[in-house]
Parts: sequence; structure tokens; C-alpha cells
Amino acid sequence: MSLSASLSTANSSLWVSGDRTSVVSRNIANADRAYYTRKSVEVVTMPGSGVRSSGVTRAEEPVLFRQILSSSSSSAMHSAILDSLDLLDATVNDVELDASPAALINKLSTALQSYSTQPHSELAAKAAVRAAQDLATGLNGAAATVQKVRNDADAGIQSSVDRVNSLLAQFQTLNDQITKGTISGTDVTDYLDHRDQILASLSNEVGIRTVSRDNNDMAVYTDSGVTLFDRSPRSVVFDRTTNLTPGLAGSAVYIDGVPVTGANATMPLQSGRLVGLVQARDDISLAYEAQLDEMARVLVTAFAETDASSALPDAPGLFTYSGATTVPPDGVLISGLAAALRINPNVDPDKGGVATRLRDGGIADPSVSNYIYNTTGAASYTDRLDELITKMGGTYAFDGAAKLANGGTLETYSSSSAGWLQEARKVSDDSYQYQNTLHQRSFESYTKLTGVNLDEELSLMLELERSFQTSSKLISVVDTMYTALIGAI
Repeated sequence: MSLSASLSTANSSLWVSGDRTSVVSRNIANADRAYYTRKSVEVVTMPGSGVRSSGVTRAEEPVLFRQILSSSSSSAMHSAILDSLDLLDATVNDVELDASPAALINKLSTALQSYSTQPHSELAAKAAVRAAQDLATGLNGAAATVQKVRNDADAGIQSSVDRVNSLLAQFQTLNDQITKGTISGTDVTDYLDHRDQILASLSNEVGIRTVSRDNNDMAVYTDSGVTLFDRSPRSVVFDRTTNLTPGLAGSAVYIDGVPVTGANATMPLQSGRLVGLVQARDDISLAYEAQLDEMARVLVTAFAETDASSALPDAPGLFTYSGATTVPPDGVLISGLAAALRINPNVDPDKGGVATRLRDGGIADPSVSNYIYNTTGAASYTDRLDELITKMGGTYAFDGAAKLANGGTLETYSSSSAGWLQEARKVSDDSYQYQNTLHQRSFESYTKLTGVNLDEELSLMLELERSFQTSSKLISVVDTMYTALIGAI
């Protein structure tokens, strides 16, 4: 090998060592950054002598990355559902106060039985009315919790949609930089890492799948096939409702004009936080709200007062609601009834009513004698109380929209409602734990295969240092030989 060839080889080795050292330093500096992949310099031997850098590549595991995106979407969906169920669960899981609808119904039944054994006691009458008031207040509070969960979910959907639009805008910027850089031959590996991170964040909001194309270009679709990004981002639109109407589903989410949530969705989303929020708002919460409304309806029916002569229609008695004129029809859901349920003021001592009307009748309208049961005013009269106790234990028809049995007693229905909620929470928690664990394991495996190992990078740095020293020594030797040769001439 000639001296000039030797010098050229040493110089090219120094340049390549410099490139590799720069990349190793970059790896070490970003070792703790999420979704940063290990970079390496591709070295090729040039014809004749010497080496050169052909470009920077990054470690990739596309199969594992797709698993990360999938498990991330499923985990986020179940997490959103579980958060909402935890809030709803507070309405039935109040152990210290024992204030679930089922417990309050049982307390009212006990108070009526106690009043029936001592019908002359005004204290027992007031205790029964207080138990009824507690039940009405409990159903009001549970309905308010459901409404809060629905409104919070609706606000969460808006935040999710805003985040999706923001991420798609960021994705477009990165994707353009990547395609232009690939065409021009510049290093785009950091941009690719950043794009992967954007995809991971996007998968938290909606389930996605990606398609790679020439020049590292990429298209993004939802897990149902709706285009999210293809050369440019698609518009994701949602019209938030400030205060949702009881019994009615909220607005749908549209992507590029296509409804992807709701009953009319032609290509519904399958996973992602947005899906979990929609289910919490329009499925779980509406079903539980319907169960509470059905309990309230049966209470109005069970405690309604009847005209003995049948000249007047049945009228709400102990339990009533705003605008009530008649007793609700059997087996027909009235949305929002639990939130509007209240104690009739005619029997509420705190509002000037008479508690003993629970025993005597006349709650519907004290001025109408037809609704009075205890016509003689006897202090030992128990027929009406016994009738109410029997009606509380009676079988009623329930609307199937509440997703529980269509018939049964009020007590069993309220217990079934609590069981339904607990079961939904358990299923959601199990699903979340599984998907979250799958996501963590997938991410760990992905990081092990594509991430930076500091021990390996530091070892490589030492090798590059020795290579640099060797090349420098070779240049020094060639320089000495050139000096001797020139001196000899």
C-alpha cells in the first residue's frame, strides 16, 4: 500500500470514528427518553481503500410497537370506564353511612313496620317520614352523581378530541420533515422516534393502525378503518353539551364527517380513551340512571293514595315529584324522576305537614276527604300502614331499558342494581389490569430490543477511542515517512 493510500485510509477512519462517536454520545444523552431508539452508523468499505459512513440507522421492532399501540388503546379505554364506575360506586358502597338506595329502602320498610306496631306514636310517624326523606335525598344524590359523571365524561370527550387534533397537527409536521429528509438523504432517525411518540400518545385517545409508504411516509387510520391522516390530518369534530339531558345520549364524535361514536356510527371506534368516555356517558351511566328512575317511579306508585269511591284518580302520596298530577304508568321509564323525587310537603313536618297522615291518609290533598283512610281518626288505626308495608314488598314491572330484570320487588331490584354496578366495576377493573400489564410488558420488551444499553455504549466508546488513537498513530507514522522521504530527496 502506498503512503498516500495509507494516509487516505487513516483519514477516512478518523472521519467515521468521529461520526460514530457523535452517535454514541447522542445515544448516551438520550438513554432515559421514552421511545428513543438506539442509533448506529452504517460503515461501508470504499473501493480501493478507506471507509465511509453510509448513514445513521435506528433499532426497530414494528411488531412490538403495534402491540404497544393496541394495548395502550385498550388500557386507556378501560381506565376511563373504571374511573367513571368508581364514582358511581360511591352511591352504593358507603359502608359507614349505609346510604345506598337498597339500604335506604330497607330502612324505610323497617320504619313503617315500627310505626305499625305503635300507630299512636307521633315520634314513630316522624321517624318513618324521615326515613322516606332520607330515601328521596339518597336517590337525588345518586342521580346527581350520575349526572356529574355524564357531564365530566362529555367534557373529557371534548378534551380527547382537542388532543387528537393537536397530535395530528404535530404528526403532519414531523411526517413532512421525515419524508423530505429521507428524499434528501439526511438523518431523520430522531424525527422517526418523535413520530412514534406522537403515535403512542394518539393511541391513548383512539385505537389506531398505521401504514408505512415510500420515503418513510405514513398514513394513520382508526381501528375501525376511518382515515385520521393521509398526507394531511382529517378533522375530528365534537359538539359538547354543557348539561346533558337525563335519559338522552350525548353528541357523537365525527372524523372527516363520519360518525364514529353513538348509535348511528357507521364505523364505530373500538378502543381508546374516547371510546371509554362515550361508554361511561351513554351506556353505563344511562343504564344506572334508568335503574334509579325506576326505583323512584315504583316508590311513587307504591305510596300513591286511592279514592275509595273511585271517583278520583290515584294521586301521589308520600312520594311525589315536581309537576306530578297523576301516578306514573306501570313499567314505563320516566327519565330524570330520581333527581326530581321528593317528599310530599303535606306529610313533612319541616314544611308544615302532618306526619300522622302517613297512617291516616289525605297526603295527596288534605282538603279532599276521598283520600282519607282513617275516617274515624282512631289512634290505633294500622290498615293503611300495613297496606303500605305490603306494597313495598309487592312485585312490580320494570322497564327493560334499565338492563335489569323486568319484574320483581323494590328491594330485590335495588339490590340487583347495586350488584349490577359492582359487577360492571369488577369486569372493567379486570380488563384494565390485564391490558395495562400487557402494555407495560410490551413496552419493556420493546425498550430492551430498541433502547440504549449504557454498558454497551460505553464499551463501544472505548473501542472508538482506541480506533481513533490507532488512526492518529498511523497518520503520524506516514507523516514521519513523508518527512524522511522529502529529506532524502
